[in-house]
Amino acid sequence: MAVDPIVLTQSIINGILNGLLYSLAALGLALIFGVMDIINFAHGDFIMIAAYLTFIFAVSLNMDAALTAVLTMPIFFVLGLGIYKGIIEKILGAEPLIQIATTVGLLLVLRNLALAIFHAEPKGVPVTPLGIPIYLGPIAVPLSRLIGGIVSLGALFAIHQLLTRTKWGIAVRAIADDREIASLMGINIKKVYAITFGLGIALTALPAALIMEFSRADPYLGLLYGLLSWIIVAMGGLGGVEGILYSGLILGLIESLGCSLINPSARELYLYITFLVLLWIRPRGLFAKR
Repeated sequence: MAVDPIVLTQSIINGILNGLLYSLAALGLALIFGVMDIINFAHGDFIMIAAYLTFIFAVSLNMDAALTAVLTMPIFFVLGLGIYKGIIEKILGAEPLIQIATTVGLLLVLRNLALAIFHAEPKGVPVTPLGIPIYLGPIAVPLSRLIGGIVSLGALFAIHQLLTRTKWGIAVRAIADDREIASLMGINIKKVYAITFGLGIALTALPAALIMEFSRADPYLGLLYGLLSWIIVAMGGLGGVEGILYSGLILGLIESLGCSLINPSARELYLYITFLVLLWIRPRGLFAKR
């Protein structure tokens, strides 16, 4: 069966824009796991809580959803610091099962908090000019998706520069390579960990704000983005920001092409089959550096 070139082009554009957003959603998880070896199963639910907070600010302050990230990211950075000091610091170096149990418990607290406050009712922000599509001939690109892709790419580049061009980034990479040697070199590991965890949680607020431009918040939003984020991190193989970017793009393109050209009902199937096949080929991830 012949493929309509317009449909193919539309699918590729949608896949690239979705993939960039998926990469951004996974960035905070990759940062925390890569540096601290903390298995944070609550990552997706931080995105969910941030989406609800985006809704509250957008409605109460009459702001565009994307702009609320200016408010939600500092709040989530402070929240991350508090959770690190109160919970995460106590399980550093613990058995993986203890880490999993702790972060799954945190996941359940966040999800049930959302259920208690919002009663599983989806919340969406009012339509803004960003919801209007722009047309490139027969190709329609929602402005919100385009801006989301640009912001995601910019954020990924900024974090890459932070990790490779600053003293803090050098300290982070030194700890990720060998924390004992990093400690002997005078690096304050606990301080770097606290900032890393705070930044990783703050980074969940940015994709949440972008997601709310075209979607709605509900207590189970974290399930989708949490699983997607772990798949991207596993595919990236701790290959840095580049590995996260390329993995997100691969998933975004396969998801979009599969839904457009095969069957839109099998969205998750395309993602997880791709994940399993790629890890069968490269068990350490596609872009593993170590």
